[in-house]
Amino acid sequence: MIASFDRPNLRLSVERAADEGRKRAAVVDRVAALAAVQRSRPGLVYTASRKDTELYAGQLEQLGLRVAAYHAGMRSADRKAVHDGFLGDAFDVVVATSAFGMGIDKPDVRFVVHASAPASLDSYYQQIGRAGRDGQPADITLFYRPEDLHLQGFLTASHAPEDVLKSVAEALRGRQGPVRAAQVGAVRSGEDGRLEYSDPGLDPGLAVEEAVRLAETHQTLIRSRIEMIRGYAETTGCWRQFLLGYFGEDLRHPCGNCDTCPDGSARDHPSGAKAASPFATNSHVRHRAWGHGVVMSTEQDRLTVLFDEAGYKTLDPAAVESHHLLEHGRSS
Repeated sequence: MIASFDRPNLRLSVERAADEGRKRAAVVDRVAALAAVQRSRPGLVYTASRKDTELYAGQLEQLGLRVAAYHAGMRSADRKAVHDGFLGDAFDVVVATSAFGMGIDKPDVRFVVHASAPASLDSYYQQIGRAGRDGQPADITLFYRPEDLHLQGFLTASHAPEDVLKSVAEALRGRQGPVRAAQVGAVRSGEDGRLEYSDPGLDPGLAVEEAVRLAETHQTLIRSRIEMIRGYAETTGCWRQFLLGYFGEDLRHPCGNCDTCPDGSARDHPSGAKAASPFATNSHVRHRAWGHGVVMSTEQDRLTVLFDEAGYKTLDPAAVESHHLLEHGRSS
């Protein structure tokens, strides 16, 4: 990390909802209120599904707002029209899936609202980072229901297609030189796409087993990232401290620009807390079951570690010390 992740001009808030209907109504009310103030325009609303982009856009349009929906299922020309309209201030609000935003550098986005929990804090921070690039204040709101995380788990869950992997491996093994994907018959690729079997001596069955293992490891990491979203949404501490800690950056004092700070539940990270822990932020550690990991944040009541195989884990520092759960060590 060569610069701070901190964006102090972004005001962070999380709105918890008891049921889906109330959450949807609250999202519409919040966006309408933000967009009603001229200085607050324009803004972005991120949803978990293509269907929701259309639903929210329709409701906001009925309130008199200039709204566009955006998702990957739209025609390329329609997506470009929304991009151009957003940059040209033709819309008050764009309601989109995560497909919107890459390559967009609009300095005066005044708010970003997430109608549902995103897939990870990585994508969340990237998306809210599109607000307030001019350095002026911007509002960030995450609407949260624990049940939304089940949807994210469903959307991100997938199993390695063993039959397809085996077909690919067998088709490629023993061939001299690259093979066009069309010859494999089990995958699709662009017109110039090619595949090549990297190790002719590797049995296709073993290749499939390794591919499945890697896919399962990736799914474990995805699930752990979803749990970190839960931790962020449900923390009573400073939300900015939590976000920056996720990326391995320590914010010693509450930021004063998120909803938990004035509530009094946020607290300092005393200078002695880090010194008292033998595992500093960004240090390499090893766990008997989870293997190699990197310490992302160290606080008095929790230690967050990103493990190569097991993903993110939040540990009790007292338990770590008393049971010798971690030891110093670099990746092998």
